[in-house]
Amino acid sequence: MKKVLWIAIGLVVIIVLLPFITGDMESKDLNEITRADIGGSFAKLSDGYTHYELKGNEDAKVIVLVHGNAAPAVTWDYNIQPLLDEGYRVLRYDIYGHGYSDRPKLKEYNKSLYDNQLMELLEKLHIKEPVYLVGTSQGGSICAYFAAEHPRLVDKIALLAPLFDDFEGKNRLKLMQTKVGDYLMGVMGDKLIIKPASMLSDKAKKEELEIKLKNQLIYKGKKRAVLANMRGDSLHDAKIYYEKVKQQNISTLLTWGENDKSIPKQSMDRLRVTLPNMEFHLIKNASHLAHYEFPEKINSILIDFFKK
Repeated sequence: MKKVLWIAIGLVVIIVLLPFITGDMESKDLNEITRADIGGSFAKLSDGYTHYELKGNEDAKVIVLVHGNAAPAVTWDYNIQPLLDEGYRVLRYDIYGHGYSDRPKLKEYNKSLYDNQLMELLEKLHIKEPVYLVGTSQGGSICAYFAAEHPRLVDKIALLAPLFDDFEGKNRLKLMQTKVGDYLMGVMGDKLIIKPASMLSDKAKKEELEIKLKNQLIYKGKKRAVLANMRGDSLHDAKIYYEKVKQQNISTLLTWGENDKSIPKQSMDRLRVTLPNMEFHLIKNASHLAHYEFPEKINSILIDFFKK
């Protein structure tokens, strides 16, 4: 009996101490001083500061790049210049909770939060003409929601392995929405957040992306924001918004990597049924972040689609 008691006490001690043993990479606040050190551009919006980059001729057609929950705006590093070379004006930004954008102290990050962020950012930058949207992973559902809510502001949408109605780990979502999720995030959150690097097959790109992600994990609130994203409606079935995109006759493109383990093929098949007139490209040998892993292929597809 004593042995069982000591084992139980030992387990309790381990559970209590484990978050302290594993450490916490979050050590800095995002504020005026750190934003000045980071550099780049920041827009003060109603829910916080948004980190963004806008390049290209002011009179050119605007392409907006929307990243997903997997990784921040740095994943567009290999896509911007080719689009600029084709004469487009390109905007990329970190959605709330990611990269160098603020991590609003909200219990839930909902679709409306990301929609307001993009809408306010376009207004702040005086972008009034309809844009081309490019969204990857959760960024795809953000684009679909934005187009459904503001159809007059969107000309075309390119969806790169977008969140539709299913994703890897969806069955574990309910657990992360409980108090257990807070504990698990405290124990292994840093490793989970660097995990997007494992969504690449190319070893060099994987190591490169991991360094970029670590550089952004030092700012407080990242893990809290990831949990808030899981606890809102951002990862819910987005079919209704894609159906609205169809009703509004917005020209749409879809790409999906054949080795993508984050977004199931069956989900993309259902999306193609929902949007039967959508242009589709299967990217050979690509994983979830195909635009980062095989930028030449994705850039060529995007440029061809936007020029049509």
